[in-house]
Amino acid sequence: MFIADLPLYKKLTRQRSITFAAYLAKLIPDNAHVMDFGCGNMFTAIELLKINPSLKITGLDVIRDQNLTDEILADKRIDFKIANTKELPFADNSFDIVLALATMHHTPDPEYYLSELKRVIKPEGAIILVEEMYLNQLDRIYISAQDWLLNKMKKGVPVPLNFRSNRQYLNTFNKQSLHIDFQGSIRPIPTMMHHYVYKLTK
Repeated sequence: MFIADLPLYKKLTRQRSITFAAYLAKLIPDNAHVMDFGCGNMFTAIELLKINPSLKITGLDVIRDQNLTDEILADKRIDFKIANTKELPFADNSFDIVLALATMHHTPDPEYYLSELKRVIKPEGAIILVEEMYLNQLDRIYISAQDWLLNKMKKGVPVPLNFRSNRQYLNTFNKQSLHIDFQGSIRPIPTMMHHYVYKLTK
């Protein structure tokens, strides 16, 4: 049995999602079509829909999370796709909002995938990037160890750890002509380092 199957794990994960959703809902307009990049169990998507039922959310991940149940996917406002190519399986200008929630460091190339997120948002759309970004090498070691351990609790989840510093991300935003419309931070549970939150537009 994987720890992610245990009721306590699911309870803590849901609480994390409630915290994230309460913070992020104010950044998402009504009636938005949202792509949840690296969606995992889609618990945060569920919580966002409780706050704003007008949303439509398409989840994308490289596998189907063991806790992404048929019951969750029965909600007609939720869709789920598996990414099996490097390029995201969506046309240009497809989404009002793309949410990348603590997932960029699990991609093989965060800079490339940030450019892909930019490609699939509409001209007036936005990327909401929520990511742990290290401040120094000790910080990097801590968040890498914590993230590796948490994701090894789940069945079949690949765990590349390509963390970037906040300065590196700011440089990438500039190179890709992404504009910061909002900047903040959130600590979803007390043991976690804070996550930077950026709302980015073309």
